[in-house]
Amino acid sequence: MQTWLNLILEGKLLFMQKKDNVFFTRKIRKDGYVVLRNYLDKRKCTLLKKKLENYYIKYNKKYASNKIRLNSLANKSLEKVVFNLHNKELSWLKLFEDKKILKIISPLLKEGSYQNNEPFYLNNISARSPLNGNKGQQLHLDSNLAGSNYCMTINVMWYLDDYNKQDGTTRIVPGSHRFKKYAKNGKKYKNEIFLNGKIGDVLIFDGNLWHGGSSKSTNTSRWAIILGYARWFMKPSYDYMLNTPLKFFNKMSKSQKALLGFHLVPPKDEFTRMRRISKSFEKPYRFMR
Repeated sequence: MQTWLNLILEGKLLFMQKKDNVFFTRKIRKDGYVVLRNYLDKRKCTLLKKKLENYYIKYNKKYASNKIRLNSLANKSLEKVVFNLHNKELSWLKLFEDKKILKIISPLLKEGSYQNNEPFYLNNISARSPLNGNKGQQLHLDSNLAGSNYCMTINVMWYLDDYNKQDGTTRIVPGSHRFKKYAKNGKKYKNEIFLNGKIGDVLIFDGNLWHGGSSKSTNTSRWAIILGYARWFMKPSYDYMLNTPLKFFNKMSKSQKALLGFHLVPPKDEFTRMRRISKSFEKPYRFMR
């Protein structure tokens, strides 16, 4: 009797979860964004934030010594930034392939493709914490395709700290992902809103949505992990084939390799394969020599 009752309850829970996912997907399609409240455990957020602080201390020195890179961390004096978390520790991939998040964004990134089922992948991985005095960002969109009929990129922002207007929270213009124009530099829009949030919240938004970080006037920490998911043919921010350690690649599951697009690497020539989407995964380049 208890077994049947458990099965009924589990089935009801799965149904409710699926219903929630559909609602969130529809809200992103309509408004361009959705916020999942209290999604990540506070203790987990604190642990992740500690890792990011350690990365920043380690890699900021490395970037500071490289004067050739004009867009290095050394020049972001009013912002802490860490890129390419996937090659720092393999454990990050568990967060990147969160099942609920992927179920919410999958219909949006597959819609309009062949049989509505072509793949998408993670094309941008970063973490940021603006510092006191940061002037914020101009409202912008990430896909550079204003007014696209379909969602081309989805951003998922994991709040590891509380967010408010003074802390440099993200501001958006709801529904702007459907606008066939770009936001004007320096202009403030009357329907612009600030997406304040708490530690553990997750913001998911269409890359075409007008958005930008606001100015920061406090000394408090404001870390966020920002993940960009894109259709398979969109160019990645960094070359995973060149910056992924082989020891990490060999330990990745098939789903994790797919998430980083190791099956989307263009073929070397017509004798290697003809399809641009491969059934197998390419190994990172520099470790094949």
